[in-house]
Amino acid sequence: MPKQIRSRLLKVFAALTLATTASAVAAGENKPSAGEADPTFGSRTDRPDGSAALTIGRRLPTEWETKVGTDVSVAAPAGTAAENLLRGATPDRSAGAVWGNLTMPGLAPLGFDKTSVEARLDAGKDEGKVGATLSRSVPINDNLSVSLHNSYSVRQSLANGASPAPGTLPLGVPPTPNITSAATVPAGVPNWAMDETVRLNLDSFGTTFSAGAGTSTSDGQWRNKLSVEQTLVGPLKVTTSVEDAGTAAPKKSITTGFKRVW
Repeated sequence: MPKQIRSRLLKVFAALTLATTASAVAAGENKPSAGEADPTFGSRTDRPDGSAALTIGRRLPTEWETKVGTDVSVAAPAGTAAENLLRGATPDRSAGAVWGNLTMPGLAPLGFDKTSVEARLDAGKDEGKVGATLSRSVPINDNLSVSLHNSYSVRQSLANGASPAPGTLPLGVPPTPNITSAATVPAGVPNWAMDETVRLNLDSFGTTFSAGAGTSTSDGQWRNKLSVEQTLVGPLKVTTSVEDAGTAAPKKSITTGFKRVW
């Protein structure tokens, strides 16, 4: 399917989802009865640069928890025409994606209590993604719990890709520990990734400690990651993370987020 047609279809689908959800909220349609959850949900995250991220979706009436929705990234307010011209930027830098996920009971023989499957089509990156997460939560007491998360995903570019280049990892061959340099995956070849994470949740303090490792066919080696997420006031959170801890070139980051749900 040509790229322009895919982009137009994605924009139409996103617009229909936004319009349907907005009209349902405004008109009070599908109002849940007592004891039922509202099928419509949404959130807004404001960033320091003035941009914002919006999520609007609906829960479907199925046996397992099923959701479909739209993520919209709203660009920061544009400056004057002269400023945009000097920067070489366009006033409209917004992007969007449509997604759906399904949450169902886990695979008991493997020790997991929840399974989540997700599909996503991103217009801004012109790519699709399908993934699954197996998780298990073990409560220790009322304010302390430990959870295990194993994630697997495959990401595919929707643009016209080039032929595989010599020296790259062939499709279906997993990365090996003795690969020290990042392996490149040509455009059009699926990128497989997996991640294993253990989280310690301190509910009384609003703190979450995470430790895990991940790899992908585009990287070619396992990378460890440690992070601490702390809730400050209400929806304001600060996350500190270190990737490749103990190596010669670790990556450190501190991020803040403010999430508002309506």
